[in-house]
Amino acid sequence: MGKKIICFCQDLTEPDLIRAIEEGHDHLEAIKRYTGAFMGPCQGKMCAANILKVFAAKTGQSIEELRVPTLRPPVEPIPLGWLATEDDEK
Repeated sequence: MGKKIICFCQDLTEPDLIRAIEEGHDHLEAIKRYTGAFMGPCQGKMCAANILKVFAAKTGQSIEELRVPTLRPPVEPIPLGWLATEDDEK
């Protein structure tokens, strides 16, 4: 199997996803946390169908019975510099 990328935001390949499932991550929420799938800038909009197809095939479930994990974009974007500085005035 070649490097078939199924999540471009996280550079997740099909073999990576299959390996995660074989290691016991048998729920989409676990896949999300283990691989970072659905957590890139597209929030799963571009990769969800690819991930669901592979996940359903490997686990024997139908795509219709799978539920995409809750997508939680940032509440409000902030400059990265705010996270990198120490604020002593709290």
